[in-house]
Amino acid sequence: MPTALVLSETNLAHELGYVEDWLLENNFTIERIYRDDLVAGVPFPPADLLINMGSLSSVASGYTQEAALLEIELVKDWIAQGNNYIGLCFGAQVLAVALGGHVTRQAAVHKGVEEIDFPGSDQRGPWVRWHEDFITDAPGAIIDSEVSDAILIFHNGNAWGVQPHVELTPETLERMAIGIEVPQEDYAPLVTQLGANATSARASTLALLDHIRLNQA
Repeated sequence: MPTALVLSETNLAHELGYVEDWLLENNFTIERIYRDDLVAGVPFPPADLLINMGSLSSVASGYTQEAALLEIELVKDWIAQGNNYIGLCFGAQVLAVALGGHVTRQAAVHKGVEEIDFPGSDQRGPWVRWHEDFITDAPGAIIDSEVSDAILIFHNGNAWGVQPHVELTPETLERMAIGIEVPQEDYAPLVTQLGANATSARASTLALLDHIRLNQA
């Protein structure tokens, strides 16, 4: 069976949600590694796919944290070998910087449950966008979806970056929001909206991941 290596925080934005549904449907064995355990010069364990999850850390210009520099280098080494990679939210931002691109801090956090433009495809969500750091360029990558001020989905070879939280279910969204101490009035409408569109969100996530896998070597 193929192995999916999941890189995440230990107790924040670590739940795989709809992505786990897809992994199990495709007979992946799931192995976990955590950012706190990364060591300079020690590469990621071998796997058929690396999934890099969200974080409160930052790789935005002027805000990049020291631990994130190590992660960028490890991801750079991983993708240089042609390995399969899917970065979600922060994981997408790490990929953009690893490719020589830039991530820009915004004045306010963007929070919404939104369909996105994915030309010629039904893989549109709606998915959660919850981020204050925007990917502004990813040199050498094909841009698959973008809005006026941010890149949302892009790929370079076998490495894909997906800014929306395609993994989030209504339940995991609520737990994530509580975990980062967001006021209920700020997250409850998003949970309700995602819940009303859960069937479409799940189907779009599975279709997007099918599309990515089909286009990875």
